[in-house]
Amino acid sequence: MPFTVEDFHDLVQLLEERPQWRAEMRRLVMSDEYLAIPEQIAELQRQTAELQRQTGEIQRQTAELQRETAELGRRLEQLRLDMERRFNDVDEKIDRLQGDVGQLKSDVGQLKGDMGQLRGDVAQLKGNDLERRYREHAHAFFGNLVRKCRVVGSQELSEIVDEAIDRGVLSESDRKNLMLADLVVRGRWRTDGRPVMVLAEISWTVDLSDVSRATDRAALLAKLGTPVVPVVAGASVTERAAEMARSHNVWQMLNGLIIEPPADAS
Repeated sequence: MPFTVEDFHDLVQLLEERPQWRAEMRRLVMSDEYLAIPEQIAELQRQTAELQRQTGEIQRQTAELQRETAELGRRLEQLRLDMERRFNDVDEKIDRLQGDVGQLKSDVGQLKGDMGQLRGDVAQLKGNDLERRYREHAHAFFGNLVRKCRVVGSQELSEIVDEAIDRGVLSESDRKNLMLADLVVRGRWRTDGRPVMVLAEISWTVDLSDVSRATDRAALLAKLGTPVVPVVAGASVTERAAEMARSHNVWQMLNGLIIEPPADAS
């Protein structure tokens, strides 16, 4: 028997009156895929809600990270400013230190110069005092070399040299050189009694220049006809000066002790 419109209306009415039939009808009419759509929609909605929750968490974490990044940037900027200030302070201190070091170097250089001048002055004072002692105590210092030891004063030496100039034995240049001699002593050679003169160059520390002056001035004084013994006297003598004195037949007198040269000085 064919299914009529009235039958359809009756079926609809029955389905409206019995909801459990509608579910069975849907199961019979629709495929499993269609039937699963509501559940899939519900799952999709659940996943969407979870995704929204995760997105909100990510947004919250991003905002926190941005806040922390901003705070870190602020701290870094403050650190940069502090380091820049400290570097500027260090630069200023270095500049001041360099200025102080420069001044210190200048002061040290001045001090070295003053010390050098002071050493020179002290050496000069010591030499002058030593020369005075040798002059005042010539008998004690030179008595072992000559008997009847007598210091030739500057006036007497000047007269002797002037006479030699008049005789053409010495020149004016020789006179200037001889008058600068530290000490001249006259007497008789202790071993044989011959007349002799001693020309001494006196320094606190005897060096090459003292030996050279003693040699040259003794040679000039010997032109007067009397043998002359060259002597260098002092508290100490440099090694090279001692070697030069021995090779030039110059006597050494250190703290009053006589050192005879290898060759005969008489």
